[in-house]
This record gives sequence, C-alpha cells and structure tokens, in this order.
Amino acid sequence: MGNLDGRVALITGAGSGIGRGTAIRLARDGANVCVVDIDEDGAAETASSVREFGRDAVVVRANVASKPQVQDAAERCVAELGGLDIAVANAGIARGGSVLDLELKDWQDQVDINLTGVFLTVQAAAQRMVQQGRGGRRPGGRIICISSLAALMAGAGTWGYSATKAGVQIMVRGWAQELGPHGITVNAIGPGVIDTPLAHGLAGDTGGPIRQALEQRTPVGRAGRPSDIAGLIAFLSGPDAEFMTGSYVLIDGGLRDARGPISMDASDPLVRERIGHMQSAAERRARLQPLIDER
Repeated sequence: MGNLDGRVALITGAGSGIGRGTAIRLARDGANVCVVDIDEDGAAETASSVREFGRDAVVVRANVASKPQVQDAAERCVAELGGLDIAVANAGIARGGSVLDLELKDWQDQVDINLTGVFLTVQAAAQRMVQQGRGGRRPGGRIICISSLAALMAGAGTWGYSATKAGVQIMVRGWAQELGPHGITVNAIGPGVIDTPLAHGLAGDTGGPIRQALEQRTPVGRAGRPSDIAGLIAFLSGPDAEFMTGSYVLIDGGLRDARGPISMDASDPLVRERIGHMQSAAERRARLQPLIDER
C-alpha cells in the first residue's frame, strides 16, 4: 500500500527524463497516471512502466502550448481514470542564443511551452480539481510545477530559458493564493543539472570529461537523476505536504553556490564532448520541432 493509493496524476513531458521518472515513482506509490507528451512513442514507453506496478495509465499526445489539447488531456484523465488529484507541469524546452541574433521563433517557442504551457496545464487541472471538490467527491489537489536552478541565475545565451523558469516561480506564488481556499496546494521545484535528454549536454556522458567536471564542482559529487526530482514530487503530492504551498524548492546537489573554471579551449576534451552533445541536441530538436509547430 502506498500513500497515493487511489489518486490520479496527470504529468506533462512524461515521455522521458524527469516526467518519466515521476510517473514511475508515483505509480510505485499507488497512483494511476495520465501520461502526456508531444512524443507519443516515449509516452507509451512510460505508460508501460506504470502498468508494471499494476496501475492504470492513459497516453495522451498533446502540445502543452495548445489550450484545446491540454483541456482534452485533462478531460481524458478524468473520464478514463476517474478523476484528477495530482498535476505535474513538467514539459519544457531550452533554446539558447544571443540577444543580437536569437530568432523570434526560438524565443516564442520557449515562452509558449515553458510559461504558457505551465499556465494551461495548471488551469485545466485546477478547474477539474475545484469541480471535483464540490460536494466532497474528491476534495483538494496537488499541483507541482517544474522550474529550474536557472531561475536563480542568468548567463550569455541562456537568459531566455532563465526568464521563463523564473516566471514559473512567480506564477506559482499567485496560484497558491487563489487555489488554497479550494484545498489545492501549488509548489515549484528547481532542479539543478539532471541527466535527462533536455540537459544531457550539461550532465555529459558517464565517465566523460563533462560529467567528471560536474562531479568535481558539485558538492554531493554527482549529477542529478530523474529519481531525485521524482522523490520530491512524490512528497509534495502526498499527505505530509498538506501545509506547504507557494514554495520554490531548489534541488541541485549544492551546485548553485559552487564555483569552478569553465574552459572554452576547443582542444579541451570537455569542450569537444560539449560540442558533440550540442550536435545531438540539434538532431533531437529537428525531430521534435515539427510536433511543436502543430497547434
């Protein structure tokens, strides 16, 4: 028996990384899961892992920047799983570039998914949680939004991503005020460098120069894992977090306050590996961009 038995969770960006790790953890703790992702194949793999725990899973292909698609995902969650108790707004993208030449579309895609997508997910989930709470049918709810360590800092080429993640922090504080009277808590999490497809260029390969440099710089001595974030989400989804709302929780292994040299020498193995990851990221972006453009 888990502390989430009988609960239903909707998770965006659940086809990989933190989203997949969260779906698996919440299923292990007893929840049924609505697996939402723009990548339907990835979502199906996650749903298969959820079912291994004897839980029900529904796969919904949706672009979180589309209100009709997000509303449909929430509606299917309620219709096919019997309710909506936990929502994890996790889907996000990163687009880097200088203010001198960043394409407007790259800026807009980042805002649409990282900010508008979080808003639409929270709106759709909260509407149904409030409706469920009337008459005491399924009172209360838990909403967790994924921000970032980047919300606390900015740098050349990454300021756009940082701005969207800082915006998530502010929205969560307002939503906590609005939804608290309905028994719904809203919190944000700020992951550091987690080994996921989105951040693989920062986490590097196991044993590679990027990973070694990160391990040396991070006080706990390793990169983050999706399971690290999933554990915190499980806590915020459960009964012990009833009094916690409007909070931003940083979980970065101490990286925020760590300092270390950053090499830009093209002959440095770390730099060469980073270039390789940038090429891989470009290939992943080319595969997903047509799906992002469908709204």
